[in-house]
Amino acid sequence: MDKNKTFQPVDTVSWDVNRAERTQQVRLLVPLLDRPDGRSWLLERLKCPCTHQESLAAEVFHLCFPLRDLFTKDYYQCRGTPHLEDQFIGFYNQLFGLPEGFGVEEVWRTAPGGEIRHPAAGGRAGWYEDFLKERIPDKELHRRARDARRMLGTEADVFIQTASHVVIVECKYRSQFSMEQYSRQQMTGKTLARRLGKAFHFGMVCEDERDPTFAKIKEPYVTWREVKEKLAQM
Repeated sequence: MDKNKTFQPVDTVSWDVNRAERTQQVRLLVPLLDRPDGRSWLLERLKCPCTHQESLAAEVFHLCFPLRDLFTKDYYQCRGTPHLEDQFIGFYNQLFGLPEGFGVEEVWRTAPGGEIRHPAAGGRAGWYEDFLKERIPDKELHRRARDARRMLGTEADVFIQTASHVVIVECKYRSQFSMEQYSRQQMTGKTLARRLGKAFHFGMVCEDERDPTFAKIKEPYVTWREVKEKLAQM
């Protein structure tokens, strides 16, 4: 240890200092995916089986909640019209792997005034844990209802929609992959794909080639270095 060494604080914010995944994503992935050839390159590198023409025409959403937003749009379209609410409940029960008639009065119609309760609503307005435990004694049904809430609360770093595929891209930058997060992305992506009648595909953007191996995740990936190099060539 060099006791004569003097502490020197970093004098500026730089890209070398930055540790935020979202900042890195906005810097590199947003401009890359704004271009048709950038979308095509990334989808090809992530081994998505969509066609080249589909990749060029793909829609890209960053830092979003696609399943929750679809659910919420449907929720507001039917709220206040009983027969539509019944159809809405049956549709989403089946999508979430619950019996079609599950929890109509005990779980769904429990908001003030008998309105439908939104599972992903904040605080005690949604399907919070104690609320579900109180009303669903069956352990398997409780797990499925809890998973429905978890899926609606899962954010996609990048959501790419092609004519045939739903693509979720998980971005990591100077932080480790979480198996819990990966499992939620898989569950959410597959449910979203069923909701849209498309196939599901998953990929990653990471800092180092060792990251997915270390996390024991075997999925196609590209590194930030490769993204940066591709962007510089365009």
